[in-house]
Amino acid sequence: MLCRCCKPRVKSEHIKREDNHTVRATISLFIVALLSACLLGCATPGRTYDDGMVAAQHSSDAPPTGAVTNIMPLKLGSSIPLAVRSAGVTWKGYTSHLVELDSIRFHLDKSGRLTAEILAEVTLFDDVDYDISGAVFDAAGQMLGSARAQCKVQRMWAGGVKTMAQTITLDFGVSLDYARATAFAVSISNRRVLTPDEWQK
Repeated sequence: MLCRCCKPRVKSEHIKREDNHTVRATISLFIVALLSACLLGCATPGRTYDDGMVAAQHSSDAPPTGAVTNIMPLKLGSSIPLAVRSAGVTWKGYTSHLVELDSIRFHLDKSGRLTAEILAEVTLFDDVDYDISGAVFDAAGQMLGSARAQCKVQRMWAGGVKTMAQTITLDFGVSLDYARATAFAVSISNRRVLTPDEWQK
């Protein structure tokens, strides 16, 4: 049995423990809120994530991706399948994707220049210049370099849709760091497209 002189001390220690729990809970909530704000800040204002981004590939060999959600494993000299489409254009109840990236092949020459050839399908519909962007990363998720090229779509409508193949080349330039590239990401810019009803006015 505790004496009267000990009771206030026990009560005080109990209050201290409750205060410590409260502080820990407050710190935990602050960390969660901070991480959420950082993740939300990774998105570019005014930009939506749609079919123009590569679908995330979950692989045990894939490097840490961090905030990059569309990263894919990179293998030099091999054809890597892609499933990347430009934003859809809806006309007369049908939605078309004017640019579809089917595959990509990376090449690193002896000088350290990294290039990539993308095989694409283009649907002729309106005069639009799409930007095709690529970036490469190392195993730690650090970006080593980037490249951009244009994919030109022509305006042509003869009562039906016409599709043609197109090869797009990305030139990442020269860097000794490309030898340790293990992952990449590609995307298509979102552009305004006119329908035949609009450009025939």
